[in-house]
Amino acid sequence: MSSLRYINNISIRDDTLKSVETMLKYPYENGGVKRVHIGETAVKVENKNISQRCKAMKEAGYGLDDYFIEFNSNILPQVEETLRNRYNLSYTHCCTVIIPPGQCMPAHSDTYSYLMRYMTKDFNSVTYDLKQDVRRYLVFLKDWQAGQALGAENTIKCGWKIGGVYEWDYKAVHWCSNSSLLPTVFFEITGLNLEKK
Repeated sequence: MSSLRYINNISIRDDTLKSVETMLKYPYENGGVKRVHIGETAVKVENKNISQRCKAMKEAGYGLDDYFIEFNSNILPQVEETLRNRYNLSYTHCCTVIIPPGQCMPAHSDTYSYLMRYMTKDFNSVTYDLKQDVRRYLVFLKDWQAGQALGAENTIKCGWKIGGVYEWDYKAVHWCSNSSLLPTVFFEITGLNLEKK
């Protein structure tokens, strides 16, 4: 089975697409944070792996001009609610990401540090297994443009449409690059699926 999978498409309402256009036009006025790859995370987490990742990116040649823009709020509630309901997710957190032309989200594997901190702080009686119960889904909010790619391990996807939902294996190294002339925009949700198997 492929490390990166297209799951299906969800419907994105017109008002949500208008919000995306506003975020693109005025990202910082709408809560966007410039995430420089060698700098701080948008949401502060104490995590040795993330610190080491930033250090490795600096050593690899990433600099202060290498970034993406991240929104860490419930700025797109329709997308969050749709995904929570469709995939039976609880204890979720979300972000929206803009990757400008000529930028990328470098190859990395997820630590789920924010989710673990959140669960420990607010829901420490809930038991879960990171590999079995944690889910992360990515939904594209703009149609694919030539030069844009999403990858995980040895699988690369392109040609997506607005609302296309993707997932990747636990701890799979994944990335998104944009050598097109338009921004890549996606929404990510992370949460627990605690359904009895």
